[in-house]
Amino acid sequence: MKKITVVLLLVALVACKQPGSNNNYEALFTKSMQVKDYQSAITAIQFLLLEDSTNKMYLDTLPELYAGVQNYAASEHYTDIALKSYPTNERYLQLKALCLQQTGKLEGVMDIYNKLYAATQKITYLYQIAAFQFSAQDMQAAEASLKLLEEKMVNSKDSVDFMVSESEKQKVPVRAAVYNMKAYMVAQKRDLAGAKKYFEMAIKEYPDFITARQNLQQLMQGGRERQ
Repeated sequence: MKKITVVLLLVALVACKQPGSNNNYEALFTKSMQVKDYQSAITAIQFLLLEDSTNKMYLDTLPELYAGVQNYAASEHYTDIALKSYPTNERYLQLKALCLQQTGKLEGVMDIYNKLYAATQKITYLYQIAAFQFSAQDMQAAEASLKLLEEKMVNSKDSVDFMVSESEKQKVPVRAAVYNMKAYMVAQKRDLAGAKKYFEMAIKEYPDFITARQNLQQLMQGGRERQ
């Protein structure tokens, strides 16, 4: 009987050391987050959730992790779960808007940004509203939003994430981002001198503004080709 007890104890100890144990997955999650290996962190969480699907700490982490690896469908799924518990949470509402835009489901995006702006009065959300209106070619609404933005951004030090490429973004002062958008808008009206002025204002506001510099270069190149 004693021998059987010892054998069972050894089996239990070996089982605890198997790669599938919770302790190992928790360690994998911690290490992955330290080195920003988000895909491995997601894998660790999913195995942990197989043991406890209600673990809020891990569930609440998944929306941002999936967005970090650009799996927006999965990010939206877990964002919706999080929003059931935290319906007014600013970060989850931001993620929901991002997921809707990235997956092409644009209905509801404006409602989210309007809700965020009404709740926080942050002009970064007003910029997002203007940018969404501009991308939807609703120029009248975009111009109205930009006019309001210019009134509110006088002493603003806020910034927005500006996409440099499909996978790279740059944090840009909202004032510079507004001038860059205004340049686009006047360029569409064939006011190239006005576009040049606003691109230069954006660069003056933020000399490291990659997209504004590229836009100004393309504008000048196009102007030379027309001569």
